[in-house]
Amino acid sequence: MGDIAAVLEPHELPDLKEVASFIAVAEDGSFAEAARRLGLSPSSLSRLVAKLENRLGFDVFRRTTRQLGLTEEGAKPLARARDLVESAEVFADLGSTRGHPAGVINVNAPVSFILHVLAPRIHEFCAAYPEVTVKLSMTDTLVDLISAHADVAIRFGQLEDSSVLFRRLGKSAWRLVGAPSLLEDVGMPNEVADLKRYKQVAFRNPVRLNDWWFEGHSSPIRIPPSLHADNGEAVRALVLAGCGLAQFSDYMIDADISSGKLVPLLADKLRTPALQVSALYSEQASRLGRMKVFLDWLSDVTVDMFTGRSTAI
Repeated sequence: MGDIAAVLEPHELPDLKEVASFIAVAEDGSFAEAARRLGLSPSSLSRLVAKLENRLGFDVFRRTTRQLGLTEEGAKPLARARDLVESAEVFADLGSTRGHPAGVINVNAPVSFILHVLAPRIHEFCAAYPEVTVKLSMTDTLVDLISAHADVAIRFGQLEDSSVLFRRLGKSAWRLVGAPSLLEDVGMPNEVADLKRYKQVAFRNPVRLNDWWFEGHSSPIRIPPSLHADNGEAVRALVLAGCGLAQFSDYMIDADISSGKLVPLLADKLRTPALQVSALYSEQASRLGRMKVFLDWLSDVTVDMFTGRSTAI
């Protein structure tokens, strides 16, 4: 550990706002975008970064009219800067509102998860923890925690980043469905071979969502698509409109099936493997009181939605 007395010497230390501004611009690659995210004007953000550069004695960014990038000197302290801000946040969390969880939680999740899981219930968390502000961002594109500016991210499927912590929320099963109007026109499929009479509404990404696995078949079944969409909710809307068939995670369409808007097909034969559902977070974030209560709440509200739940990691 460094000399604590040296820290108290009357020389200037970087301000946390300046360091946080540096991190935001580095992550977003743009003063304008980082300013929007932080709720500052671009000029104010630029001044904060300039102050940091003056303290450090070198430029952290290489600025041109068309590009913004880290200088070699600026790239070196970026990881340490993140550690500094995260450690300060953990320290501040210790004294938050007389021991009650407080602060901001940035949550990144697929569009469908926010619409069908979080949106109907998040008011309960906000009422229980009024000092915690939850910021939701939706994307169906796979991004890491840093790129998503997230404290916690919801992910489906196998996890590739071994450096993050995660809590398993369970597994999401699949349903193959179609709209009653389409089934009235084409007929109800009784066997897998009957699917050739239909068109598929296909996911543009990831394409593996278009693979339908059935009992007795060693390879997935694919039928010609009528339409493609890059968003799960767009695919759902097209299927509801009778444009074709698609398979969805059951939590997305349980309400549609219950209301008769969608009809499950070949349920006794469908064998598409269930997807693991996980909440990812960093080691630093795990130390925050607000993160623990949010993850506990999330586990509670999803306990009846997903199967095969295991303990947190």
